[in-house]
Amino acid sequence: MSSAALIDHGRMLQELGVQAQLVTTAARACQSGVRVAGASGRTVEQTLSHLSELCEQAAFATEPSRTAPVPGSVEPAAPEEGAGRFAVRAAELLAAFAGRDPAEPCPTWWPEQHTVGFWMRRLLHATTVHRVDLQLAAGIPVSPIPGDTAVDGIDEVLRVWFEYRLHALGITATRSCSVGVHAAGRSWLVTADQDGAAVVGSADVPAATPDSVVDGDPAAVYLWLWGRLPERAVRTSGDPDATAQLWGLLRLATR
Repeated sequence: MSSAALIDHGRMLQELGVQAQLVTTAARACQSGVRVAGASGRTVEQTLSHLSELCEQAAFATEPSRTAPVPGSVEPAAPEEGAGRFAVRAAELLAAFAGRDPAEPCPTWWPEQHTVGFWMRRLLHATTVHRVDLQLAAGIPVSPIPGDTAVDGIDEVLRVWFEYRLHALGITATRSCSVGVHAAGRSWLVTADQDGAAVVGSADVPAATPDSVVDGDPAAVYLWLWGRLPERAVRTSGDPDATAQLWGLLRLATR
């Protein structure tokens, strides 16, 4: 299993800055108490609190001299206040990341990669997905997700969340299935059974025909995998139960 991101880290940080600004703008347009659409089930306030806590977690992991964050210590606040708090934390983190080597070792929760680059990638995708949540909650147009960000996000959600997180949670499939995921010329073969889950990508994909196939625009596939778009937003073929099991297992892995 490759742990390498599919986009350059400089580009990753550039896009993280863009997504963080979009989060702040969308949050300030939200009404208090609104529950975001999609799979997270959070309110606007809880979404902003979650993102601020993730910034603190990344800052502590990559800068051990900082005080360890206490889970739940960032209390949800009104959208304007929560947006401002997130903006400050995101700006600090971006400045810190800009001076770090992505290959520099640091603690992470994914066994395949213990580097600063893991946190750069994790923050990019958390911020992107929740930016979509907040824009929908605010009732404003959803900004496009760049193709390179979406393709890397597909790889991250499949390898880090589906393959690893399900194992860490002790969750297995109720029956064996295989799903081919395709976007922008890249392919991933996702398999799951009662012994665990596995993902192989691109040139490593075997010739065997999967039970089902999911493909489409990279941003649509990315957001569908994260439970932010319905199945009609992507193209599916083959066994619908295999596709449904992939989607259901991802909801357990990413909750």
